[in-house]
Amino acid sequence: MLLSEIYDYVAHHINDLELKGDQNCQITHLATIQHAKTGEIAFINNVKYRQFLETTEASVVILAPDLAEHYQGNALVTKNPYLAWAYVSHLFDTRQKHLVRTIHPSAVIDETATIGENVYIGANVVIEAGVQIGDDSVIKAGSVIEENVVLGKGCFLYPNVTICYGCILGDRVTLHSGVVIGAEGFGFAPGPTGYVKIAQVGRVILSDDVDIGANSCIDRGAIEDTVIGKGTKIDNHVQLGHNGIVGEHTVISGFTGIAGSATIGNRVVIGGGVGINGHIKLHDGVMVTGDTMVTHSLIEPGVYSSGMPVTDNRSWRKNVVQLQNIDKLYRRVKALEKKIDFEE
Repeated sequence: MLLSEIYDYVAHHINDLELKGDQNCQITHLATIQHAKTGEIAFINNVKYRQFLETTEASVVILAPDLAEHYQGNALVTKNPYLAWAYVSHLFDTRQKHLVRTIHPSAVIDETATIGENVYIGANVVIEAGVQIGDDSVIKAGSVIEENVVLGKGCFLYPNVTICYGCILGDRVTLHSGVVIGAEGFGFAPGPTGYVKIAQVGRVILSDDVDIGANSCIDRGAIEDTVIGKGTKIDNHVQLGHNGIVGEHTVISGFTGIAGSATIGNRVVIGGGVGINGHIKLHDGVMVTGDTMVTHSLIEPGVYSSGMPVTDNRSWRKNVVQLQNIDKLYRRVKALEKKIDFEE
């Protein structure tokens, strides 16, 4: 692919993109800046990789204007190299381009289901009664779509995805392998002889351009729907409990657990391994760092953390001992303060 072709595609999305060098340069692969060879394109988004500009063999580098001043090779220059790299990556992702849009003979499709145009349905897929599949969608092997589910246009389901009854997906939704959409929420009422199951009669609604990583589970609502807003991206192994609401363009990293009826705002960023209590709210623009335990609503934008950063084991053990003595130390200080006040 010519550098000029790459430029034309990316410039359609990024207004400040500038091409420096030989526009007829041929590019065949993507690569990291430190390992790139001739014919490959790389990028720099972090100044700590600046040193590799002097040694890289990349035919083209995507970089910011301040770094471009120190680089004499072919370059795509923009204030947002990472975003430019995202668009470039689309041009070299050939995994699905040669997928023939057919329906595999082993697929089981109910006669009342509606299948759009240019749809791919893989081996051993099950599509139940009343399902609607939008145009240009891909459903790969082993996926199960239960009754009355609606998929919009251009959805992509990787192998072994399950979408439970009545759930609704917008356009261009991507679900990776092992995802379960609309499993019953964790609802049980304690009774005199044990727990009584509460029927979960809500749905899951995924808006346009939602992406959900492998083995994540989005529970259906108990009464009202569980809803994920437009453009939100969810990593692998994430659990969203029943009645949860997630806003638009929010990012949730792996191994995060969100209890039922929590509300997550727009453009929230949640790190890995975060726990979020139920029935609380995270305001628009909140950022939560990894391994944080969120026990109350966060009503102001900002960065929030909890937990203890890593240190050597010896220091950590000493700190834990001191933490266990904080209450004793507090009571001792209060007693001393009272004694000083009395003597004065």
